Amino acid sequence: MNRTSLYFLMIPILGILAIAHSIVVPRLAIAHVRPDVMVILVVVWALLYGGPGALLIGFVAGLWMDVLSGGPMGGSSLALMGVALVTGVSHRRFFRSHPLVPIVSILVGTLVYSYLYLGILALVDHRLPFWETTQRLILPALLYNGAIMLLLSPVLNRLPDSLEVG
Repeated sequence: MNRTSLYFLMIPILGILAIAHSIVVPRLAIAHVRPDVMVILVVVWALLYGGPGALLIGFVAGLWMDVLSGGPMGGSSLALMGVALVTGVSHRRFFRSHPLVPIVSILVGTLVYSYLYLGILALVDHRLPFWETTQRLILPALLYNGAIMLLLSPVLNRLPDSLEVG
């Protein structure tokens, strides 16, 4: 299986993950705050395999999220692609050499996703109160995603450096 085939295979896999995100993740909410599974996926992909692949993953995952959520079409894609751009910088150069890189990457990725998506919502006249949204949703999501990445970090450090498919 070559790399192109793998990316085509990711389209239905991301669809299944988006459906699971819509159905299962709300049950994992703590005080009405849910983990951002797609943000975590894009950050992990960017750290392990680099920004270009993470851009594609973010674009497709975001489209699936928008189809299932009823949000502005392309909004999640743009926000997830922003996450891929900022977290793909740490691919290879920093990821294996410093244990804090995954934690910092998910924190930055969560902030980028949240504020880009809020900006996109504001552009389509669906404004949310900035400070209240930050306090009640974004900061708790930051902690939730950070805790998940803290648990994932030992596993990520054992995965191969490159996407070598046979």
